[in-house]
Amino acid sequence: MENKINVGIIGASWFADLWFLPVLTKHPHVRVAAICSKNGENARKMAGKYDIPSVYTSAIEMMDTEKLEGVCIITPNNLHYPLAMEAMKRGIHVLCEKPLALDGKQSSEMAQTAIEKNLVHSVNFSVREHPGVQYLRQAIREGAIGQYLEGRFEYTGDYGLGGSPGWRGAVSEAGAGGVLQDLGSHLIDLAQYVLEEPITAVAASIRCLEAGRLVNFKERKNRDQAADSIYAQVEFAEGGHAAFQTSWVRSQGNGGQSIAIELYGTGGALQLTATGYGYRLYTAKAGETLQPIELPTALPWDLAAEPSEDRFRPYRNSEKNEAWKWASAVFAAEKGDHASHEELAGFDDADHVQQVIDAFLLSAEHGSKEKVAK
Repeated sequence: MENKINVGIIGASWFADLWFLPVLTKHPHVRVAAICSKNGENARKMAGKYDIPSVYTSAIEMMDTEKLEGVCIITPNNLHYPLAMEAMKRGIHVLCEKPLALDGKQSSEMAQTAIEKNLVHSVNFSVREHPGVQYLRQAIREGAIGQYLEGRFEYTGDYGLGGSPGWRGAVSEAGAGGVLQDLGSHLIDLAQYVLEEPITAVAASIRCLEAGRLVNFKERKNRDQAADSIYAQVEFAEGGHAAFQTSWVRSQGNGGQSIAIELYGTGGALQLTATGYGYRLYTAKAGETLQPIELPTALPWDLAAEPSEDRFRPYRNSEKNEAWKWASAVFAAEKGDHASHEELAGFDDADHVQQVIDAFLLSAEHGSKEKVAK
């Protein structure tokens, strides 16, 4: 084979321009061979900007015409399942935007198919590589807080009180979870990634914003309105629990997306905040004062700074970007090395995230604690 793999891009949105194309076009083993969008206009713009040779309006035609080793799916959520299944049917490796699917039935089939076909499969859980998240994961592994007992996980979007953003707030395109599918999928993955244990049960309160007021999800007037604000209690396999919150209706100081993680155990505490203003990270042994942790690979919290994606995710244009890691794994797999994708956030990881989302929705529907399907 040549020293490069051919990759096709399905979707030509602003996020493809922000997250995928800058790193894929400079990867030494990648040739971005083609890009497609629904009407072709955005695809043509991106093709011109990144010197991509072929433009399509049909992803199926692109996959059947081009000799692609991999595709990146950067589309509304309702297209993830059909496009990924079409790609995998053709033996094409897939990187898919989160959430993996609209429901657990779809995500389970996608994960099973990817594993059976021995394809490199990954989902763009793009916050895993935040230096603060990596610090938390390693600290937990090393016993920094002893046995985990309880915590708080929050991921909110600073979109203000006007309501959900575009198609992401429509059940038909994004799924009923809305913000739970969007920001919440990251949060569920982060919790399981940092603690390295699965969420096993949830008890959720889900609300929609209507005429400036939050209403119970079951009682919303617009049935295509997805969830806007979620509070929940979640339980983990080893007995610990946590408060979960995800929302995109709050106004929070123009800092953009915001992540807050607090972990408390028998031996101490860890606290991380990450926003467009930078990060704050603290640790404390039991009975001692919180101490700041400095991360040389991240920008510290600074309210005088202009909030930016690079202050929030400083590794965006590096080898830690999920698209770069996936492309490297595809290149290795095409040379016979399938071990290199073991550390990727795979379809199996994303399937369990979707099962948790389904449990959230069931809990809100029935007003009960729900176990997560295994």
